[in-house]
Amino acid sequence: MNRTLHPILIVIVLVSLSVSAAAQERSISRADLVERISGFWIGQLVGNYMGFPFENVYVNEPIPVLVDRYFTPFNGGELRMNRDDHRAFAPYLFTAFDGAYSDDDTDIEFVTLHAVERHGLDIDYRQIAEAWQNHINRRIWVANRTARDLMDKGMVPPDTGSKQNNPNWFQIDPQLVNEIWSAFYPGMPARAAERAEWGARITNDDWGVHPTIAYGVMISEGFFERDPQRLVKLALAAVPAEGPFHEGMTDVIRWHAESPDDWRSTRQKIHDKYYRYQKGDYQAPVSVVSSLVNGLCGVMAVLYGEGDFMKTVGIAVSAGYDCDNQAATCGGLMGVVLGVQAIPPALTQDCLPRGRWNKPFNDTYINHSRDGLPNYNRISDIVERIANIAETAILQEGGKKLERDGQIVYVIPQK
Repeated sequence: MNRTLHPILIVIVLVSLSVSAAAQERSISRADLVERISGFWIGQLVGNYMGFPFENVYVNEPIPVLVDRYFTPFNGGELRMNRDDHRAFAPYLFTAFDGAYSDDDTDIEFVTLHAVERHGLDIDYRQIAEAWQNHINRRIWVANRTARDLMDKGMVPPDTGSKQNNPNWFQIDPQLVNEIWSAFYPGMPARAAERAEWGARITNDDWGVHPTIAYGVMISEGFFERDPQRLVKLALAAVPAEGPFHEGMTDVIRWHAESPDDWRSTRQKIHDKYYRYQKGDYQAPVSVVSSLVNGLCGVMAVLYGEGDFMKTVGIAVSAGYDCDNQAATCGGLMGVVLGVQAIPPALTQDCLPRGRWNKPFNDTYINHSRDGLPNYNRISDIVERIANIAETAILQEGGKKLERDGQIVYVIPQK
């Protein structure tokens, strides 16, 4: 029997393979990449500032209103808030700085950006520890603080994040300082998650790094995927099944399906089961800044936010716990998914006590917290620098840089 394919069949197979490959190809213009990275950086700032007044205030229950603007002690009414914390007066600080200002939701990423520019995407633990010691000396807390102290004793990551050395290995820290790896690897979720986990192990261990993996996947995928439910499912598939975070994500997905219009009931279920999580003989450490409850509240916000920037960030803040951090992560994610133009100007330009800016946060990022790095920075410059590293990552991973219709276009490698 002659097993040689007929020429027509060969053509059909080749065309089919070509169509399949084209359907799988991901490409993004330089302009769109910059738009989404702008949304990433500015979205983080917005979520950070919105959450400041309520950080660690609401624990047993969520904030009774859906936060949809910058609250301060002057307009917060009867809401409980950090009235003695200057950060709770964000609109007035905008005026003082004439722009945005650094906090640990972006300023450790600011250090990572400088370190990667110096050492490359394959930066190693000794090099990142040197960057931490040179630039990160104050305004750090919990697992970050412990890891930094251990570096001064001669310890190098990942030992600085291990359970044996860092009693805060399970806290929220890594998921709020490693999102930048996803911006470095747009549309390359496996690589983004790998490097985000690498960064997470500077401060954390075991399931304490799992939320970082989840958000690493969602932000990287968010450059192309718009469906929040799809993003969460892709993240779940990347999270190790061992440990409570995978179980918690599975629960939140189910609870959302059962009560798609009632995020408060899901938040209560998260608190009831995971704030004092116990399974068999294992009991997870209890903390208002645990990566477990905060990470799950962020997943909840993504699902119930239904692809809307303000609703997603508002739920992340209103969920309580260490809400400025989780809101910053969700704001960065939605900024990637929707682009910077989707962030309401009321949060970026019309947010001063008097007057307005022509550009989001006056295109200004004031670094007042990280030693030895520039104090005055243009946000647009930070975005361009991240985009340049993303271009390098795309090409190193086997992607392409092309010109189509007068635009620079990147073809994202699919592995």
